[in-house]
Amino acid sequence: MAPNWWRREPSGLSLAIRIVPRAGADAVCGVQAGRLKVRIAAAPVEDAANRRLRRYLAGLFGLPPSAVRLLQGGKSRDKRLAVDGASALPPALAAFDDDAG
Repeated sequence: MAPNWWRREPSGLSLAIRIVPRAGADAVCGVQAGRLKVRIAAAPVEDAANRRLRRYLAGLFGLPPSAVRLLQGGKSRDKRLAVDGASALPPALAAFDDDAG
């Protein structure tokens, strides 16, 4: 059974994210309240933090940014994103998967 911050979907995976904008650097920093906590260096102005989050996650999965879609939470720190074409978590995220080990 998958933890509640990610789940398999017909098109790939969906992730529940808690974003921390204006961080010093982009980084995954754990799981909090059922969401993957991700620090993003961009400010939440004119969708910059959402765009940077999509690029950052796409890089972790080795996919183009167009493969990561925002499903919910465009103006919220709590978001749900789809990662189209992903069949498994990349190593950087699998470390936060309670079922991985």
